[in-house]
Formats: sequence, C-alpha cells, structure tokens
Amino acid sequence: MAKESVKRRRGDRYDASFIPGPHDITGIMPFLMRGRNESVAYIPIDINAEPLLAYVAKSKGTDKEVTMFQAVMLAFTKTLRDRPSLNRYIIGRRMYQRRNVVFSFIARRQMTDEASETNVLVSIKPTDDRATIIAKLKGEIKVAKSDEQKQDDKVIAAFMHLPRWMLRIAVGVLSLWDFFVDTPGFLRGVDPLRCSIYVANLGSVGLNAAPFHHLYEWGTCSMFVVIGKLGPQVVVGEDGQPAVRQILPLRVTFDERIADGFYDARALEVVETYLADPSLLDD
Repeated sequence: MAKESVKRRRGDRYDASFIPGPHDITGIMPFLMRGRNESVAYIPIDINAEPLLAYVAKSKGTDKEVTMFQAVMLAFTKTLRDRPSLNRYIIGRRMYQRRNVVFSFIARRQMTDEASETNVLVSIKPTDDRATIIAKLKGEIKVAKSDEQKQDDKVIAAFMHLPRWMLRIAVGVLSLWDFFVDTPGFLRGVDPLRCSIYVANLGSVGLNAAPFHHLYEWGTCSMFVVIGKLGPQVVVGEDGQPAVRQILPLRVTFDERIADGFYDARALEVVETYLADPSLLDD
C-alpha cells in the first residue's frame, strides 16, 4: 500500500503542522509552563446516559451496531473535528495541529488478575466515516486481545533488555531528538503516548470511582479522558423535582496551553450535545 502523501512545510512534524506562536501570552505560555502537568485543567462531565442507552440498544443486530464505549469515542472524534484547537499538542516549546484524531487506550487480554494488558492506538483520518471509525476500533482491539506481540510491545521489550544506565541515556537522547527534530521513526504510529486523547474505560472493569488522571510528559498527548461506571443517580429533573437517571461520568484532563478556557469549555459542551442526542453521531 502506498504511503499517503502529505505536503509538509518547514517546521512541521510527521503527524502535525507547526502553528507559529502569536506575540502574546499564548505564545509565551510553553516557556512559562514547560510541562503538561503544571498546565493541566480538570473538567468533570456527568452525562444523562438514557438517550445513549436507547441508541445502543436500538443499534443491536443492525449494520450500525455500536457499544457505549464506541459511541463515546465517536462523540470525541466529531468534537475534535468541530473544535480542532483541542487536537493540538506542544513539544519543543512549539505548538502543532494534528492531522488525524488519534486515540490510545488499554485493552486487557482477559478479565482476570493475571491477564496482561496492551495499548491500542487508533488513528482516524478526516475522511473516515462512522463505519470506518467503528471498524478501526474493532480491528485494533481484536489485534490487541490476540496472542500476537504488537510492535509497541516489541519496542518496550527491546529497551527493557538494556541496563538501567544505558536505558536512561537512551531515553534522554530520544527526548532531545523529539524536542529539536521530530519523533524518531521507529516510534511513529507505535508509541501510544503520541495521541490526541488517552482514554481509560474504568467503568468496564467495575470501578465505581471516576478519578481524574494526570497527563504524560513523554509523547504528545494533550488530553486524558476517564470513563466511569454507568449507574443511577438522583438529579434535578426537567420539572425541577428530584429524579433518578442513569449517569455516565466522564473526567477530562487537558493541557490548557493548547487553547483558552472558554474554547475548552465550549468544546466539551459539544461532547455533551452529541451524547445527549446520539443520532447526531450517524451524520
């Protein structure tokens, strides 16, 4: 298969286009707040999941069958397409706009304490439609849950054979190359921490709490989304009276340097809109 041709400008990276910094507070932020974890913002979202549950149930047995996890991923994909500033990252004190929406998440090969885990990396192109996105998610999860050793597992295993002093030097050299040049070739499309959003579906393992998660300094991930456990909660109903609804908690952590707070808040409102009316995910 031929590689997709992407016209790159000076300063671009393999997966993103360079955005020249404005001569204001936004442009100097990466120098004042140099790490992601000193630049994090946290926003909780509690979704009334009853429309989403109905949407998932209606899709069963059809060619548009979708799980709740897949629906949430669709909602974030469409949001990052609608609000592209949320699909940016900072590295080398510079800001970049991703070309694709890229998700990372953990897949457990079996639901046992002894089972191993592996990362799933899914890259969604601007031209990918709903069916293609779902097929990519299913395909990558199937590969992850097989006994086949994935490329990221092979890379980690190779590095872990190095003595500690050599591993420390290797990571330092790679970090410098990443800072000044670009992502090393053997990590492209392999390193799960080079993504738009890292997702932890903690509800799928029965964890009642939905905690916020930190960001990673390694890589280029600017957002972390934790999906909590679906369950009944008392809320204020449409008539102003207490009502019980099925609530899906989402906890979003993001690098506030990539966009201002107003933009971020409006973007997460878009996520809520898609999940409140999941029929919009079919467009």
